[in-house]
Amino acid sequence: MVKSAFGYTGLALLAISLLVLSFAARAQQQAPAARPSAAASTSITQDLSFGANFVVSIAPNLPKFTFRITPDVQGKDQFGNAQSIVRDVEVFSGDSDVPMQHLTGCEWVGMEPPPRGEEWFRTVDFNFDGYQDIYVLTSWGATGNNQGCIWLYDPAARHFDYSPEFSDLGTFTLDPMHKTIITWGNGGMAGGVHSAAKYKVESNRPVLIYDERQDWDQEKKQFHCTVKELRGHEMVTTHDEWGRTSGNSGPGPCEHQTRIF
Repeated sequence: MVKSAFGYTGLALLAISLLVLSFAARAQQQAPAARPSAAASTSITQDLSFGANFVVSIAPNLPKFTFRITPDVQGKDQFGNAQSIVRDVEVFSGDSDVPMQHLTGCEWVGMEPPPRGEEWFRTVDFNFDGYQDIYVLTSWGATGNNQGCIWLYDPAARHFDYSPEFSDLGTFTLDPMHKTIITWGNGGMAGGVHSAAKYKVESNRPVLIYDERQDWDQEKKQFHCTVKELRGHEMVTTHDEWGRTSGNSGPGPCEHQTRIF
């Protein structure tokens, strides 16, 4: 009989360890293979493939209008984001099932799918005449720059007219109290490079009354800000300033008294 170098106690412990390992191996063989978890994919854009209906009030004295969206159905992109856009918008007045018009003038082909949760179709009184107009978001970016198509309601003709002038304004906010529109565009550097403008409305068209632009000069390492304002019938420069020194770029020089951005 050969005596183990481990002794009886060591042999017992070794036997127990082998038995535990054997049971673990059997359990692993018998256990069902775990299913790979499907990667969660939530579209960052709204799915317009089913179309949409919007019922809105343009004015208290008018029946409500229904806008029926017919989609241009597109497949999802490689990341699972919805890509369908608008192909046509029919307009119905009251309970009529016959469209009174189609919203034309907008380049739907170049439209971007709107962000999920964005109010991409809405009414806004752009010309401050007491009648709501139609805004459809067509382009957007991470910097906050937006573009949309705008139709003004014509109470005399009782239909909506596409306005290229208002549609060109970009990102905007309205000031109904002063009946002005403020627009802005972010060019980068945390808003250091930007443009801003203010418009009044005349004859259903936006009229520029204030224009602010700030750029970055890479050679001088300075911001350059210029402001023009309407004086009579002409836009004149009222502010022209460079950054303090070539070694100290900022704060931006457009931080003047009349700035709107």
